[in-house]
Amino acid sequence: MEAKAKNKMIIGKEYSEKNEEKIADKIIQLLQKQMFRLYEKKNEKQLRQIHPKMNGCVKAEFIIEKNLSEDFKTGLFNNNASFPAWIRFSNGDTKPLPDWKKDIRGFAIKIMNVPGEKIVESKTGGGNHDFILMNTKNFVSKKVKHFYRILKVVTVPYKPGSFFPKLFSLLGSIPILVRATKAKIKCNHPFEMEYFSTVPYRFGDETKAVKYAVIPSDKNKLEYTDKKSADFLRANMVATLLKHEIWYDFFIQLQTDAVKMPIEDPTVVWDSPFIKLATIRIPTQIFDSPEQNEFGDNLSFNPWHALPQHRPLGNFNRVRKKIYEQMYAFRHKYNRIKDVEPAATNDFFNNTNMNQYEYKQPANN
Repeated sequence: MEAKAKNKMIIGKEYSEKNEEKIADKIIQLLQKQMFRLYEKKNEKQLRQIHPKMNGCVKAEFIIEKNLSEDFKTGLFNNNASFPAWIRFSNGDTKPLPDWKKDIRGFAIKIMNVPGEKIVESKTGGGNHDFILMNTKNFVSKKVKHFYRILKVVTVPYKPGSFFPKLFSLLGSIPILVRATKAKIKCNHPFEMEYFSTVPYRFGDETKAVKYAVIPSDKNKLEYTDKKSADFLRANMVATLLKHEIWYDFFIQLQTDAVKMPIEDPTVVWDSPFIKLATIRIPTQIFDSPEQNEFGDNLSFNPWHALPQHRPLGNFNRVRKKIYEQMYAFRHKYNRIKDVEPAATNDFFNNTNMNQYEYKQPANN
C-alpha cells in the first residue's frame, strides 16, 4: 500500500501529517519552558532558542541574474534588479559554545525592498523576504512528531521516574541523533562554507518545488587571524571584511522526481543539478559595533516572510510558521523590545563604517 501511495505522489504537492497544529503547540510549550529555565533566574537577556550565537550581521546585496530563462522568472526572480539585504551568520546550539567546538552553522538572509505582498507580513510593515539556510543538505528528522519526541528528551530536565520514558524515546530517536551529530561540524571561517535550505519551497505555481543553496565563490580571499579564541569566527569575519568583498552564488535545485525527492521527508538529499539565479555580494565593512550586534541579535527571520511564489513547503515548514512567530514574539516580549523589520534607503551601502572608525585587527594567536 505504501509503495502504491508513493507512486501516486505528484511533484510540488504537499502531503500533510495528522495533528501538525497540536504538535507545533507542544513544541512551542517545550521551547518556552526551556527558555525560562535558561534565562529567568539569571535575569539575563533571552537569546533565540536556535542559532543564538551570532558571528556577525552584515550588509549585503542580492543581485538577480540577468537574462534568466523565462522558466525561472517568477516571484523574487522576476526582477532584473538588485536588493539590499542583511545576512546573519550564526552557530546553532541553544547553549552558545566556543567556536572551536562542532556546531551547526547558519546563514539567514533578509532581502529588503522586495515588491509584492508577502504570505506573512511583519506587523511593522516592510517589503522583506527571508531565506534561512544551514551547513547541511538535509534536516535531522523525517516527521515532526519524531522531532517533538527527541526535543522532549533533550529539553526537559530529568525527574525521578522519567528515566525509562526518556530512554525509550532516546532509543527510538537514534537515526535523528546520528543525523544531528553529522550536521555539527568544525569551521575555520563562516565565509568558506556552503549553506542549504534543507527543506523545500514552491517555485512559481503549485507544479514546481525547489531547495536553495548558497555557495561561496572560489575567488574569495579570506583572512584567518584567529584560530583559538572562543569567538574566532567573528574575528576572522571582521578581518576579512576590512580588506575584501565576499561573493556567493545563490542556486535552486528543482524537484524532478516526487518519490526520490520527497516534499515531506527533509532527511533526503536531492540530487538534481544546481541552477544559479542570483549573486550575493558582501561589501567591505566594519560590522562589529555594539549597536549592530544588538540589531542582529534582535532581528527576526521567518521563511514565511516570502512571496506566495516561494511558499514554504513540507511538514517542518508548516509547523515552523507557528513556532517561529510565537517564539520570536515570546522572546521580544521577555526582552521588552519591539518587533521591527528593517528598511533600506538609497544610501544603505554608503554607511559601512569604513571611514568612521580606526579599527585594530586582533593579534595572531
